[in-house]
Amino acid sequence: MSKPRAFYQFLQVGRIGEIAQRIAKVRNLYPEGEYDLTILLPHDSIGKWANPAVVEVLCRGLQVIRVHSTQEAEQLYRQAKAEDDRALWINPDAAANFLEFLNRFHDRPRSYLASLSREEVEKGWRLREKMGIPRKAKIVTFHVREAGYLGQMEYHNYRNATISNYFYALIYLIKKGYWVIRFGDTSMQPLRGLPEQIIDAPFHPDYEPFFEPYFIACSDFYLGMPSGPSTLAEAFGVPQLMTNYPLSCGSGENDGDLFIHKKYYSNSLGRMLTYEEVLTSPILDFHRLYLYEESEITVIENTPSEIFAAVWEMEARLSHSYPFLDEAERSHLRVKEIQKKAHVLRQHTLSTDHYPYYPFYAGYLQLGRVSHEFIRLNPGYLGHAFPNIQWGFHPKVEGLPGRIEELHRTRMNPHER
Repeated sequence: MSKPRAFYQFLQVGRIGEIAQRIAKVRNLYPEGEYDLTILLPHDSIGKWANPAVVEVLCRGLQVIRVHSTQEAEQLYRQAKAEDDRALWINPDAAANFLEFLNRFHDRPRSYLASLSREEVEKGWRLREKMGIPRKAKIVTFHVREAGYLGQMEYHNYRNATISNYFYALIYLIKKGYWVIRFGDTSMQPLRGLPEQIIDAPFHPDYEPFFEPYFIACSDFYLGMPSGPSTLAEAFGVPQLMTNYPLSCGSGENDGDLFIHKKYYSNSLGRMLTYEEVLTSPILDFHRLYLYEESEITVIENTPSEIFAAVWEMEARLSHSYPFLDEAERSHLRVKEIQKKAHVLRQHTLSTDHYPYYPFYAGYLQLGRVSHEFIRLNPGYLGHAFPNIQWGFHPKVEGLPGRIEELHRTRMNPHER
């Protein structure tokens, strides 16, 4: 018996994050073994920000039809419905699909992960050779959100970060044998004076849209922030180290993901807020800069030390050499206790008129972990579990080469203690 047809109209194809987030989740919800899925794309969707290589990879194996209007899309669905009453029109709302996706896949493997074809792998090898990247080189893909891209969205500036805070971590990765591919766009601050193993993709003379899907698919892990490239890494099942992660975000479904969060300083209380205070308060739903300003809360970026330590932990975990697993498991259990409180609270306080309607805390359902090294560097983060250390607003200034690595040398080499 033939499979029922399912139609998904995707109106916003311009940004990589939208492509990877929506199409990957719909492919999981309506797997090929059960449905004949058709993606309906706008006829003029290859525009200013579109990445056709990402569209091609994510839509491979599906029927793709370009339509001029919603009316044309709905007519195609009605024709299919008339031929087979089982035909489905998929809700185009991203929030509804995210809710269904998390409910279905938070405790079991996904039915779909993006992958490269043999031809794309061979194309990638030629690209590596042209760029001087060894075929077997370890890859980290990297992205830090800046204000230039979508600069009109100033209300999202609390999500931005300072790229120079990542430099020590990047140098450490190079010392460990990685090549780093930095993604973004030409409105971003160029990376100058760094080793050749750091490829600044937006400004590279050989850049093409294929960079994103190829190098992300080949990554040992993704380093950066919740953004377009991170959702593509998620679609490929690539482990992610999410830095400067606002607690209001909800992404990162891969086992092995690590997070270090932005911190929230209360000007009225004169101290940082704990993880539990943020998760069990309305701050969790702050998606606009003015909400933080009106609440007298300053969103604090991750320090170079926090990023460096988390990169060390991520690399050590992936190489199965992280020496503090028992210690980390204890802090992880404490994190899950706090997340469960937020999860239960949202189940009992949110109504269906709350948009987006997520009657759960995504972090509680997802497989990623808060970096234990981040928790260790911020002993007040988990609240009363660390009562002897006061957690105030005293960010470190680290400017001398090698100083950060020295701060962590004992931690990174426990057998030398």
